[in-house]
Amino acid sequence: MAGIPPQLLAMLMSACREGDKLFEGGKIDAAKAKYLSEARRIVGPTLCLPSTPGEGLGGVISTVYTELKNSIKIAILMGCFLGMAKCLAHEKDIEMALAWLEETNALYRCTYFLATDPLYDWIDFNISEPPELRMFRARALCLASELFLGLGNTGTATTRRFAAASTLQPLTPELTTIVNMPLLAKLHQTRHPDPQKVLASEVQSPALQVRGSWKRLNIAKPGGVTEGRENFACFIWNSQFYVAGGRKSSLGPWYRDLWAIDLENLTAWRRLPEYPRGMRQSGMFTGWSMLVHNDTAILFTGGPTVDVLDLVTETWTSFRTTYTPTAADIQAGVKDGWPYPRELCNDATIQIAHNKMYVFGGDHGTTSVVCNLFMELDLTTRKWRRLTGYVRAPQHGDYSCPGPRKSVSGWVSTDKKRIFLLFGQADRQGASLKNEAHGAESAFGYEDMWSWGIAEERWRRERMSGNPPCARTEMACTYNDKLQKTIVFGGYMPTLPTIVLEQGMQFDFSYFADTFVYDTTLKTPTFPNDSPTLAAPKGKQVLTQGFPTYRCQAQLASDPKTGRTYMFGGFTNNQYIPTRSKLFSRSFGDLWELRIDEVGGHFDEVNVEEEMRSAKAGPWQWCFSCAAAGPWRKCGGSCKGRVFLCGEACLKEGWKEHKTMHACKKA
Repeated sequence: MAGIPPQLLAMLMSACREGDKLFEGGKIDAAKAKYLSEARRIVGPTLCLPSTPGEGLGGVISTVYTELKNSIKIAILMGCFLGMAKCLAHEKDIEMALAWLEETNALYRCTYFLATDPLYDWIDFNISEPPELRMFRARALCLASELFLGLGNTGTATTRRFAAASTLQPLTPELTTIVNMPLLAKLHQTRHPDPQKVLASEVQSPALQVRGSWKRLNIAKPGGVTEGRENFACFIWNSQFYVAGGRKSSLGPWYRDLWAIDLENLTAWRRLPEYPRGMRQSGMFTGWSMLVHNDTAILFTGGPTVDVLDLVTETWTSFRTTYTPTAADIQAGVKDGWPYPRELCNDATIQIAHNKMYVFGGDHGTTSVVCNLFMELDLTTRKWRRLTGYVRAPQHGDYSCPGPRKSVSGWVSTDKKRIFLLFGQADRQGASLKNEAHGAESAFGYEDMWSWGIAEERWRRERMSGNPPCARTEMACTYNDKLQKTIVFGGYMPTLPTIVLEQGMQFDFSYFADTFVYDTTLKTPTFPNDSPTLAAPKGKQVLTQGFPTYRCQAQLASDPKTGRTYMFGGFTNNQYIPTRSKLFSRSFGDLWELRIDEVGGHFDEVNVEEEMRSAKAGPWQWCFSCAAAGPWRKCGGSCKGRVFLCGEACLKEGWKEHKTMHACKKA
């Protein structure tokens, strides 16, 4: 929109600068009134500002915003939303400041509707005129980065500032100043979470943070799956934790076995009958899910035959399903009477609700960028139907449904009315290597959340408010029915760089070991005058003194009987964490329990004082004496390595207290 008349630009400047002058003069209430009145002139008096997550269209897509064709009005709105966020941040109302900054993101997402053809999320769409629009977006992203950093959410803080640097290219001198490249470089040197800062972290905002504790569980008799594995399936039934299939590493060996351990005594892993179908029939047992349904575990591998493990008799059976493609299915790419070419499907997300199984996305082996098929299997009639999506990603995007992806997390809402999807990735790098459509130099990690209305059969893009995790894929995720919250741990982001100064290396990716909970239910506002946003679904970061090491492809599972949450396995790049191993990657066979300071979260079992001095912080340990994090040596006394000490000075200072606290004796 080149050649915008000067008078219109002057209108833009005056609309936002009046509020800015009031803010700079310390007249915060007057500034907020000015910003809000200017916004109301454009959107009208009825639109809820900021939009409420979990209602209507989900809080991201707004028909008011999509119908704005005037970039001047869009820029004024974004400037006013940013101004409101600045005022609220000044007043230390971090939750509402973040809500207004998320409104700028929603407005930006709605500008995609101005493009000639629907765009995929991996395309950065920016309106070049007026230039203030890009500056407002950059300032909003960087202010959000500052607020998240203040909350200790280093992953989201880094991601927001990195987005300002990478999605608004080319950077003008003004934009470069806003992004603050030295600060961004410092953020890229941070691990998520930062092991040097977690001990000092405290809950500043109960609405955005909650205390938690990771406890590694000791198995009485080693063996079974404790040698480590990745890309496996897991589930909990009758307080038994099951692990099936997967692999040791990308070089093998590949497993088709099945193991279980009793969570109430943790005596030993018990081997069960392995998966009976051969690899030629079903492919490798990697990237599959097993879901509990009526005392059975259902396994879908991509073909018409669905496998079933009877959990009472511990025997395998299977049943055949049918599918009749419609004309719309054929138009969406279905051929030869079956939606999954080669009858394979890996890394999809699968959920069960109302006696129906839902399968979204995944890799069927014929396109690297993977698919966004959304299929439903009626478990009574055993008939499939396609709900939305395509076998292969078409030339243009589709705003009515999530884009093509794999390794996406999913869950069913508390009221069983909606199915949620979170993040995931499209392997654009693989597509580029094979000269396929939508190829690029690197994979694409999504930062979105969607939900499917089961009754109305329609997708809506959901706003992630509060203090959410940053974009990632291959993370561990579970819905805890007792807590009525979704829990996310760890994961991997293929395009978020990490700088390791000690090694003189820069990785193009990041691994995570942070933990979050997400409450998708709408609450009743505490006070009548509260903004609806305060009672809306939101994310919280779980602040823990120690944590399992940085990893992806771990699995979280919740025990419906006790409400306890467990995590097992996964892998990491050995160059990313301190290790003496010469292998490129390492898989894990460790079992952990997460306790959260919520009703029913079992946090009352945590010895907070002792944990602060002896918890494991990823690949490091806390020194029992001075609390420094590092690769310290464990105590060689009768305590069997219960604490770690960083050197001779701390050994002398901490030995007496350790001996008294833990009854340790010199060996």
